[in-house]
Amino acid sequence: MAKKKIYTVVTAHLDTVWSWDFETTVSEYIYNTLVDNFKLFEKYPTYTFSFEGTYRYELMQEYYPELFGKLKEYVKSGRWNVCGSSFENGDVNVPSPEALFRNILFGNSYFDKTFGKRSVDIYLPDCFGFGWALPSIANHANLMDFTTQKLAWGSAYGVPFDIGRWQGVDGKEIYASINPHDYYFTLKKLRNWDFVEKKFEENKKIRP
Repeated sequence: MAKKKIYTVVTAHLDTVWSWDFETTVSEYIYNTLVDNFKLFEKYPTYTFSFEGTYRYELMQEYYPELFGKLKEYVKSGRWNVCGSSFENGDVNVPSPEALFRNILFGNSYFDKTFGKRSVDIYLPDCFGFGWALPSIANHANLMDFTTQKLAWGSAYGVPFDIGRWQGVDGKEIYASINPHDYYFTLKKLRNWDFVEKKFEENKKIRP
């Protein structure tokens, strides 16, 4: 039997404002996201990184233009990946389908204009529910896949599947990873965590 591999995606999720003010977002979190990852790019030749939410890219561009120029080079070389597709990674239950389409349109239009690249996914690690129309909306917006992780936080109904195809109201589908588990574990703990072995077994149902 061939040796199994674990593919990891390095990413950072940032709420524009949550339990901190906007000034902290700009002066600390946006700045650190840029500088800390630049250091990792220099230290590890194979390191790549993904970041979502074009509004936060606009903040980078406005407040740190020199660093943003460096960021554009990393995006061009494929080491920094744009993801999420949307202008802001907000709720997808209350907004109308038109509002969701506009969010994606604004987001990916910015990525295309600024970097010459578009995102192909919906990335919502910090939302608490997803309407049946979302796969159809994503598919019609030429997106391929969807990722979240909050459903694993004690859902009353459980997680319907791990990795699979999520079908929308009109029958259109996208690939979905909805049970990657929590987002605060270190690599050291992951290596000794039985969740990884269980995930291997679960994924055999999709691809033996």
